[in-house]
Amino acid sequence: MTKFSNLFKAMSGSKFRSVHQLMLLELVAVVISSVWSLVRGDFSSATLFYSVMGWSIIPYLVSFVLLSVRNEQAFTRDTFRLVPMKDSVFYAVNLLSTFVSFLYLLVLQAVLMLVTALIGWSTLSPMYDDMQTNLQFSVFGTNPVGVCLGMLAVMLVIYLLAWSTVSLVHLITSAASNYLPRARQRLVNGVVYVVMILLTFRVVSFLMGQVAWISTSIMGNTTVNSWWVGLLVMVIIIVVETVANIFLLSKWVETGAN
Repeated sequence: MTKFSNLFKAMSGSKFRSVHQLMLLELVAVVISSVWSLVRGDFSSATLFYSVMGWSIIPYLVSFVLLSVRNEQAFTRDTFRLVPMKDSVFYAVNLLSTFVSFLYLLVLQAVLMLVTALIGWSTLSPMYDDMQTNLQFSVFGTNPVGVCLGMLAVMLVIYLLAWSTVSLVHLITSAASNYLPRARQRLVNGVVYVVMILLTFRVVSFLMGQVAWISTSIMGNTTVNSWWVGLLVMVIIIVVETVANIFLLSKWVETGAN
């Protein structure tokens, strides 16, 4: 049997390279926008931080798509599927490598933001004081670290839910395409791959809205409880989808040529 660590390392390689490429593109964008600010004459010590904050949203969105593609390719290509390992362990390794790759992106972004924030601290410090004042209305408390950790937990759970939903749609499609003529398989798969990315964002947005409404009604408008109930519901959905994905992977989904 292949070791968990060996398969994890093999699966993480291409995903980490994608993260490095995204960070390199972000750095190029930050440098170009900062130079443009310098040319216009409105460059300050906080310009680099503002540029990083502005461009960081793109790697988050693009990384979701790239990591989703890498994640789903592992399910249907014989490069990894023919590895002697239980389907449940294989699914866990694949998802974990995707999750860790995204955490790696978050760490790189945090380091970049910290460095640029220290460079521009003389300008940013008054904003930090104002932020602490406004945190009294935050659902995660008045501690900036607690707020960041709370937001991080929400974001990670949403990403996990999105990936499990993408996998569910993909595996159902792959299982169904086995009963279609080969000429129609490519057409069906092509359409579904485009639709499932859009569907994931819609599903996550819908679930967040519904969970917030239901939990607020049950908890009597207690915002903190609403957030934690919402997270719990999403975790339960992830578990259910994971069980369904592993079942589909072991019973219905076949590998294809690389």
